This record gives sequence, C-alpha cells and structure tokens, in this order.
Amino acid sequence: MDEILTDLMNFAMNHGIGFTATKDLNPYTASAVDTKTRQIVLNLNWHDKKQLVFQFAHELGHIINGDHSDQILYFTPGKFGIELEANKAAVDLIAPYYLNDRELEQINPVEFMKIYAIPSHLFETVKHELIKCYYAK
Repeated sequence: MDEILTDLMNFAMNHGIGFTATKDLNPYTASAVDTKTRQIVLNLNWHDKKQLVFQFAHELGHIINGDHSDQILYFTPGKFGIELEANKAAVDLIAPYYLNDRELEQINPVEFMKIYAIPSHLFETVKHELIKCYYAK
C-alpha cells in the first residue's frame, strides 16, 4: 500500500500537483484538494488507513479532470457529478496495481473495494472502471 501511495505522490510531483501529507489532523478530518492552487492535503491520521490510497487518488482525480471550485473540496466519494468523476479517475489510477498479472476472470470488484476501503455504493462504477482498465492495458 505504501508503494502505491509513493507512486501516486511521485505522479503528483511529476504533474505539478502539490501535496501535504500530515499526521496532525483529527482521524475523521477528510483529505482535501484546492483545485485553484492544485494542492492536496492528505490526512495520514485517517481512521481507515486502507482508504488513504483511494482518497489521494480521488483528490488527484479532481485536478486531472480539470475540476474548478471556489471552495476546498473535502473527500466525499459521491455517486454524482464531479465526485463521481473523481472516483472514476481514482479507480483508473490505482487499477493497474490490482490488475497486474490478473486475467479477466480473476477481476473481483468487491475484493478491489475491500483492499482500498471504497464504499459499497460505488460498486457499479468500480466494476465498469476495472473492466475498462483491463482492456486498456
């Protein structure tokens, strides 16, 4: 998991995206992104450590997607609008780690979601994105 987070942080730096990874926040303070400044704050003290990779990838997704907001966007894995699109981008960023050396019949969206603590309401989105990423590799 640490390797994936490190890779995502390197991706951010290589694409001019700044970030602060901190353990100084409350365990229930979500990570956030400022799309104007292209800065992410990742709460390393988050209560569910398995979700850190997904959270960071989600916040990267807002910037990759070109989202614009006058306010800070806090991690909310929603099913609609820019939050859904950030979730799709997050799955696309982390799917290669899961899909590596797997055949199509070995892809299990529920397993993927458990690994990264992705909320169950995103099952259909995850399923679709994993299949899309599998055929794109």
